[in-house]
Order: sequence, then C-alpha cells, then structure tokens
Amino acid sequence: MHFLEDDLIVYITGNKYQTYNLDTKEIKTYDGLDTDGIGSIAVHKSRRYFAIAEKGNSPNIYIRQNPGYKIYRILRKGTDLMFAHCEFSSSGDKLVSLGGAPDYTLTVWDWRKERVILKCKAFGQDVYKCAFSPFTDDVLFTGGSGHIKFWKMA
Repeated sequence: MHFLEDDLIVYITGNKYQTYNLDTKEIKTYDGLDTDGIGSIAVHKSRRYFAIAEKGNSPNIYIRQNPGYKIYRILRKGTDLMFAHCEFSSSGDKLVSLGGAPDYTLTVWDWRKERVILKCKAFGQDVYKCAFSPFTDDVLFTGGSGHIKFWKMA
C-alpha cells in the first residue's frame, strides 16, 4: 500500500490494483495488463509516477503517470514469470525489480530510458524484497527465506 497523494492510496487486489480516496471513501479499480495479476507496486518519491510490476509469461513493469494513470514507460524482459517486488531508488533515477520463482532475477533499471543497468540472479531460494540504500543508489539489499544479502554496484 502506497500513497499516491496525501489523501489517495494505491494497493494490489489480485489481478487488479485499486485506489482509495481517504476523504471521499471512493474506490476505483484498474486491471493489470499482463495475464496473471500484479506482483508489486512502487511509487516514485515525487508521486508523479508509479510502477505496476506484473505477473505472467515474460511480464512487464508499467510506469504510469499520476494523475491520469497514462502509461509513461514499459520495462521489458526483467524476469521470466513474475515480479515479486520493485522499488524506486532514493534519488528516483533508478528502479530495482526482483523476479519471483523460478529465476529470482535482480534487475536495476534506468526506467526513464527503459534500459537495464544491471541484471543477475539474486539467490537460489525464495527472495521477497529488494531495495536501494536510502543514502546511495549504488548499494542494494535483497532479503528472503533465511537470508539478507547486500550488493554494491560496480
């Protein structure tokens, strides 16, 4: 669950995502674009953009503009079957995504250019979260089943 605006939150509900206005109590539902649902949502620190990381065969990450929710960028070929997590960096220049089973691929994106900066296997077991350091975009961590791993980008 993330704040898109001071009074508007966005969250996943299975194959869809919803927005909920805290003032008006209005709920709006939006469909995912790939076949098997939504794995993760991330909101840019400016709140002008948010990422919808999907599930399905070769799923995409759709960067949408706020307001209006128009597709701004599409990030392709980051994982095989599903995205388990995604998150923007503190500077907002990068996005990290984590593929779920079976590949557990860690991908760092220059999301504005729709370009992969780094791509590697995160771990051999379940990995649930990836994130940038709050102090620098060059340090990441992944966490999952019985492990936490720290990464430094070269």
